[in-house]
Amino acid sequence: MSEIKSTELTSRIPSLDFLRGIAILGILFINAENFAYPDSWSPYRFGFSGEIDHSTRFWIYFLTQGKFYSMFALLFGVGFYIFLERLEKKNIGLKAMDIYARRLLWLFIIGIVHAYFIWDGDVLYHYAICGFLVFPFRSFKTKYVVLVIVILCLVELNLSYLMVKKRQGWQDTYTEAISKPEEERTERDQKWISFWTKKTTKQSSDTTQVEPKRKTYLEGLQETYNHASAHKGTLYYKNIVFKTILLMLVGIVLYRSGIFSDYRNWKYYWLITIGLLAIGFYINYLRYHHWTYEYFELVTNFWKEWLFTFPKETLGIAYILLFNGIYQKFLKNIKLKLISNIGRTALSNYIFQNILLGLIFYGYGLSQFNKLSRFELIGIILVIWIIQLVLSSLILIKWDKGPLESIWRKLTYKSFKTTDNAK
Repeated sequence: MSEIKSTELTSRIPSLDFLRGIAILGILFINAENFAYPDSWSPYRFGFSGEIDHSTRFWIYFLTQGKFYSMFALLFGVGFYIFLERLEKKNIGLKAMDIYARRLLWLFIIGIVHAYFIWDGDVLYHYAICGFLVFPFRSFKTKYVVLVIVILCLVELNLSYLMVKKRQGWQDTYTEAISKPEEERTERDQKWISFWTKKTTKQSSDTTQVEPKRKTYLEGLQETYNHASAHKGTLYYKNIVFKTILLMLVGIVLYRSGIFSDYRNWKYYWLITIGLLAIGFYINYLRYHHWTYEYFELVTNFWKEWLFTFPKETLGIAYILLFNGIYQKFLKNIKLKLISNIGRTALSNYIFQNILLGLIFYGYGLSQFNKLSRFELIGIILVIWIIQLVLSSLILIKWDKGPLESIWRKLTYKSFKTTDNAK
């Protein structure tokens, strides 16, 4: 009897390591903001010391917000499809599903530990749950996977439709209330007038200083426990679950088409890529210009809201195609593969990023919380990039995978055995 052998390094698809590296480095742009500011999503609160910070926020959100998450979710779907595909080729029957389930279970546990002890913005346990939900689609024909993708798109478009209807209801209630003579307005009328006025009024930049976040590590654990929701039974992010599954399924479709091994499997690869990039840049420009400079103008038009439904997913997929093509055409023979090294140690680098961010911004570290402008934050990101590029290269000189990847692999395969002819 011998242990089931895991995927060897020689069987890796190089372009996927490169793409994972791009995704991990890009994710840092938005994750850093979540560590740095009390309200990182706000277009006017915290981190704005001048006009350059508003421009910085626009460009960061226009080019990165959600795009690298979309890339990572898509690549997660590809990775787990390949993982299961290779297990099935070993002819080990139900053990393949057992190993797949165990791998996701340990990813879920790693994500929970990360969420409660390092950063409560973790997505790993969310990915693990979505991985279980995606599992049945592995045996679907591609045309049926595409049909499921279309259905999920329609679900999201319907949610956008309902959101616009809700805003229109707010507007109608406000219009009715404001049309009444002031002496005839009820308390409810005044409430709706105040609500709508606040929603549609441009705010001045908020430079209020706040107390350092998580002054001690123990205080941080308590804060995380109060805000995290896994122990309350919420095991995934319900507001993005459909989009996450959608992206994973898109990853399966792209992998089956063969473009990660050879982009030329698509006859019009570059035409499709450039076209999708153009569409992605256009709708993202509209979406993030609105979010940055016109956030106080609530979207009450159905077509505009539908246009804003998939901006980051569209550009995320376009980035996948662009960087995949660039790697295969120009970079695959370059010996210095710093970004691919990041991709080969993606799990370790993702969590290491957040450890570093905690040490920089929280009170138990350098306590830089809410002390840097949006523009200055870019310098922190570049420093972390350099650290990760160097460490990843040093680790892979001696080992063939990152430390957390090694632990995850051992936990996945531990106790599974099969006969030699089933390897």
